[in-house]
Amino acid sequence: MSTVAVAALLIASMLAIGTALTAGDFRTLARRPAVLAAAVVLNVIVVPGAAVALTRLAGLAPDAALGIVLAAASPGGGTGALLTLHARGDLAVSAALQGIHAPLGLISVPVWASVAGHDLLPAGGGGALLVGAALVAQLVPLAAGMVLLRRRPRRAHRVHRGARRVADVLLAALVAYFVVTGAGRLPLLGGRAVAVVAVLVAACLASVLLPWPGPAAVGRAVAMTTTVRNLSLALFVASAASATVVLALLAYGLLMYGLSVPVAWLLARSARPARGTPIGLG
Repeated sequence: MSTVAVAALLIASMLAIGTALTAGDFRTLARRPAVLAAAVVLNVIVVPGAAVALTRLAGLAPDAALGIVLAAASPGGGTGALLTLHARGDLAVSAALQGIHAPLGLISVPVWASVAGHDLLPAGGGGALLVGAALVAQLVPLAAGMVLLRRRPRRAHRVHRGARRVADVLLAALVAYFVVTGAGRLPLLGGRAVAVVAVLVAACLASVLLPWPGPAAVGRAVAMTTTVRNLSLALFVASAASATVVLALLAYGLLMYGLSVPVAWLLARSARPARGTPIGLG
């Protein structure tokens, strides 16, 4: 999928989030700092640590293991907030976590690759530029949407619907990309590697069941944001690696979206509209 399409997906997603958020939602989040702290630990320590342990336990080939560890060590995927919106999760939690996780990935990726026993050059200036551009693409439409909601709520609701439709179409295209590029090649990766990815993704989704402080929407936000990894960063770091490493990342993306999209739909059916989501737009 082209870089332009991915950027458009990120911008449309965050505009949809921004037009459903108020400053009050972030003030409420500020009174629950334990949520963000625990979610960061889960994303930066627990998930990549589990990936290292599972790849060793499964006895995976080094390149397949590296691809899985890179994905698990790259938190802050840009579509996490969009899936949070679909799951009726807490949008402030999701937006805040994406902003926190993106730069942390520059540290966690080389650290966890080293822990797993792989020699990997840090992302360096190119990685920082990639993360910085992604943050701008998130923060600007998010802020613009919030300002529009505060000043012109009716127009904001219309923009929300349009941005969400665009984001949904682009998300469907992204999922199709992973299906086309990865599904047919999964046998080349091996059943054990695919099973490890499936276990990791399922465990991330299961984090919704943990006793998160606050309403159930908080757990849904953490689960969606944790499940969606920053595969753009992982692929950038793996650009000089073998084809097997890239295949493992594509497999991760395929299972990540293949499981998280239906789970988000199921969570939405069992939930009331989350705070910050306009009635009728969830």
